[in-house]
Amino acid sequence: MLRIALVDDEQEFLEQMKGLLLDWFEGREEFCHIDTFRKAELFYMESTEGKAYDICFLDINMPRMDGRELAMKIREQDEDVYIVFVTSHSRFVKVGYQVGAFDFIVKEEAGRELPGLMERLLRAYHRHAKEFYTISTYCRYEKIAYRNIIFIYKQGQNAMFVLKDREVQERKALKKVLEDLGGEDFVLVERGYIVNLSHIVRINARELLLSNGMNLTVSKEHIKNVRERLGMYCMYKLSGQ
Repeated sequence: MLRIALVDDEQEFLEQMKGLLLDWFEGREEFCHIDTFRKAELFYMESTEGKAYDICFLDINMPRMDGRELAMKIREQDEDVYIVFVTSHSRFVKVGYQVGAFDFIVKEEAGRELPGLMERLLRAYHRHAKEFYTISTYCRYEKIAYRNIIFIYKQGQNAMFVLKDREVQERKALKKVLEDLGGEDFVLVERGYIVNLSHIVRINARELLLSNGMNLTVSKEHIKNVRERLGMYCMYKLSGQ
């Protein structure tokens, strides 16, 4: 399910945009959850408490914290969320390049422009969907880019994700995590450890040196598969595919 945030200080426009989006999704195989915010500060407060979205529509002109400032704060927390600026003035389009915005939409043309924008946005979203691992529970939603996962280890009933800048956990069996990753970038190196092949710096005998400086020992049972997978991964990357 796509999570969408609409941030605009005009209640009437929020209701209009929510209605347009719900109409667009109706009858499609995609589902969405939409939250609306009349103040950028309220959205930012929730985002700092861990609430995440796939797409954010941000009004550029809002009192106190405007859409440009909010977008910069969003980018500090999430490099991958899709940002669409909403404005009454097309001259603000250049602002989008500073924060990697996907596009912009003019309020007066929302009904006409939104369908085409959503088609393009959903194509981009699905192209990149396989590059993320999603943790989704009743009270938590988080997308983790594969490139940021160094390794994953078992701790009790939890899977612990060691990222470039922090650790996060999910209550799930390691075997199920490996299945859900679904890509060719990860390999089981020992019963309690999954490693991202892109973060292996060196393999010596059965010792792995990872990009964060840690060393892990590969079990005798898995060493042959790890070497083969690493060799295939390197060849694949060198071929530029």
